[in-house]
Amino acid sequence: MSDRERLEALRSRLEHVLDDPETSARDLASVSREYRQVIDALAVIAPADATSRLDEIAARRRKRRA
Repeated sequence: MSDRERLEALRSRLEHVLDDPETSARDLASVSREYRQVIDALAVIAPADATSRLDEIAARRRKRRA
């Protein structure tokens, strides 16, 4: 399992904790801080592309039609 996959799995687990109504306010604060750190780490590993997947698909379709 790569670092990116581990971070994505952790992000998913943290999202579940954040969405859980039984999470206490104290826990919510620490989980939110950890979630931000994971998001920042993912951004460093794979910075966001200038184009989205939808833009890529649209560009391929335009190319096929031409």
